[in-house]
Amino acid sequence: MRTSTPLAAAVLAVGLTACGGGSETSAGPAATDGSPPPVQDSIPTQTTAAALPTGPHAKDGFNYPACKDARCEIYVRTGTKVPLKQSVAGFGTLLVSKATASGVDFTGKNPDTTGSVGQQPGYRARIGTLDVVTVTVNQRHPAGNGVETLAILRLSPA
Repeated sequence: MRTSTPLAAAVLAVGLTACGGGSETSAGPAATDGSPPPVQDSIPTQTTAAALPTGPHAKDGFNYPACKDARCEIYVRTGTKVPLKQSVAGFGTLLVSKATASGVDFTGKNPDTTGSVGQQPGYRARIGTLDVVTVTVNQRHPAGNGVETLAILRLSPA
């Protein structure tokens, strides 16, 4: 018996729809407000301070408490305060006084702790018993109505 082409096409279309091949409501997250379902393999778009910057990514992101043991890689900006164990770093807080395209300025929060001024990517400074490597500087990051400068610092015990 011979089947006509239009009939075969109709049977195929019904079969694909039943299997989810042509349905817009197939398996996966359903849209509730009429918008398309989210793409599951993408990073969600955020407009908060925790939004991801462009460029390389810091392993520990903005999670400054991850640095307590002086082993972390974080984003910093002007005014960042990174808590550290006094017993590991020789001081309790790393202060970033400036992060600009010209470099990163930081110091330890102790009267006798020296710091680094204008540290560029690839350079290392030792503050107390802490090594601080500037991985990158001047990343773009959404901040309110503009873009702010970030740097990535990698901390490790000296």
